Amino acid sequence: MRIGLLAVALSLAGCGSDAQSGDGGARSDGGLTLLAPSLDGPPVMADALLPPPSPSGCIDDPSAGDHKYTCDSIVYDVRVPDACETSACGLIVDVHGFTMSGQMEDDNTNLRALGAMYGYIVVQPNANPAPPLASWNPATDDDKVWAFMQLAEQVFRVDAKRVHFTGFSQGGWMTFRFLCKHSDALASIAPAAANSISDGADPCWKGGILPAKQIPILYMHGTKDALVNFPSTAIPQRDAIVSQWGMNPGTVVASDPQYVWTRYQNAAGVTFEFLQHDYAAQSPLLVGHCFPGSMDLAGGQPGQLFGFACVPPNAFTWGEAAMKFFLAHPKP
Repeated sequence: MRIGLLAVALSLAGCGSDAQSGDGGARSDGGLTLLAPSLDGPPVMADALLPPPSPSGCIDDPSAGDHKYTCDSIVYDVRVPDACETSACGLIVDVHGFTMSGQMEDDNTNLRALGAMYGYIVVQPNANPAPPLASWNPATDDDKVWAFMQLAEQVFRVDAKRVHFTGFSQGGWMTFRFLCKHSDALASIAPAAANSISDGADPCWKGGILPAKQIPILYMHGTKDALVNFPSTAIPQRDAIVSQWGMNPGTVVASDPQYVWTRYQNAAGVTFEFLQHDYAAQSPLLVGHCFPGSMDLAGGQPGQLFGFACVPPNAFTWGEAAMKFFLAHPKP
């Protein structure tokens, strides 16, 4: 199996209490020692060099650095780490919510920096029109984002075993839709503050229609979410996954009075982790519709209506939790 330039730590079986501590240790895997992903330092590097990527289509400059590619009316913020110029990196698509932008999303997830540390190209698309009216149209935008993903994988010689999708709010709904439409192409997903059950654009999980393939899921939702109600959206989605994928009763792997992190698994070894929190943003319009661990309390990006950070202290940081989950769950 090809390890890629970054032989990152995969000894974590998931993202529970051990993941929160940042402690890891090491294990042997086929003669290669893999360090556990603590997110506090660079991973091991070892791989043969590849020629630099060549431009194609709207990706007219595939060099390392920050880029804005305009493809079929959507602007994509893309960070290409230096390492990905000469080695097959992973790919993370990180999708913002209603009123937001790719930059606002990254202000809350920090995935560009985390991707550079751990060998992932990070793609953050921008919905039209500009904030604060930015909104995703499932009927047209899903196919556009999918087409850009495929192009990016081709241009940057992406490691197909490390393609992941995450999103917040409307971006979380898109994440669930991509699970339903493109599960074969994804290693794992991490939707937040959204679900698939109530998404009128997607029949997945309704009437027995399921994703073609079961893949690992980390799903986060705030119990005080003022925009996407927790009891009527998060609980039915959790229960549908647990029931229809034949999950065990679940084990609480981390908790305190303000959050509970539960891990479920089935006989096929597929992991589903459900992370609920009681945190709240400063805005009374959002309340629990927020990013734990984010520093984006005041906002400040063009068109930004309010900060999306949960008011600290928070026991975990969402962007780091998603990254740890992705590190622990490549395709087998």
